Amino acid sequence: MFAASVLPEKVVKELGNGFAEHPVGAGAFRLKEWRREEVVKLERNPNYWEAGLPKLDAVEWYKIVDDNTRILKVQAGELDAAIFIPFNRLTELKADPKLDVHLDLSTREDHLDLNHENKWLAKKNVREALAMAIDRDAIIKVVTFGVGTPANSYLPTGMLYYNPDNKVAPYDPEQAKKLLAAEGASGITLELVHEAGDKTNEQLAVLLQAQLAKVGVTLKLRTVDPAQTIPTLVDGTYEVSPVYWTNDVIDPDEKTTFALGMDSNNNFWSRYKNKDAADLVAKARTEGDDAKRRAIYDQLQKIAADDVVMIDLYNSPYRNISRKGVTGFYQNPLGRFDLENAEIK
Repeated sequence: MFAASVLPEKVVKELGNGFAEHPVGAGAFRLKEWRREEVVKLERNPNYWEAGLPKLDAVEWYKIVDDNTRILKVQAGELDAAIFIPFNRLTELKADPKLDVHLDLSTREDHLDLNHENKWLAKKNVREALAMAIDRDAIIKVVTFGVGTPANSYLPTGMLYYNPDNKVAPYDPEQAKKLLAAEGASGITLELVHEAGDKTNEQLAVLLQAQLAKVGVTLKLRTVDPAQTIPTLVDGTYEVSPVYWTNDVIDPDEKTTFALGMDSNNNFWSRYKNKDAADLVAKARTEGDDAKRRAIYDQLQKIAADDVVMIDLYNSPYRNISRKGVTGFYQNPLGRFDLENAEIK
């Protein structure tokens, strides 16, 4: 796991909590400068254990929130690479002779977080109605430009024990209207929070607004600064929000615990509470028999779908670009950039 590293005991003890500001590790690069929310500058570690690596003398990571700005800086040669490229720019950028477009296999799954403490979202029928009002195929076509694939589970495709046959609420606007009416929720208004500068989520928000309007649900849009997105979810001061996940390890326990385990993150900030599900999460974590463990995760995926803990939208590859001449720029399925072999020809 990326967060597990070999560290110098003496320095960790001397610095205490300050170690996070002045880390010392055994990786290919070491920290030179860090300006929060702006840039992390790394330099080659001359003591790295593998001879001849890393190939780069330094790496600088800049935080540039606006998608267009990141892309323009790469095209202008101010940056060598950029990540989180919007779907709607991929075709255009593939045609740029100065660039390479990278669609790397991922464990990314995009979904809508629902705050179960909201008066309406606390009702299962209302959550199911919202899921039935959302056309995943249209989202994949319009928002991901056909690059994504429909998500039918909180576990991403390719994840250990992912169930391709898991059933989620089908697209059925008429049934959605009936469920809303039965709960006295016809004509309700909900607020969707999404972060500024993310063109993909901006497109998603507008499309969701139009789809939900067809079943009588008004979706108001609130844009927040990216630095405030997670605090807003953690605080519970939201109703609906697009969220994505990528795994840190290939085992399903990590995301399952986060989504259903009733731990301190309030079940992916949804506030969903189900002790039976949480008990199954704990059981799956320690089950040694492969077939029995798979059966438990099948059951957990079914519970999450039946209760509409979240609304699963789509799976997609990582979308990055680099300038021609940059080699070894690769994001592995767990989201890591192993830059030891990266170089600029």
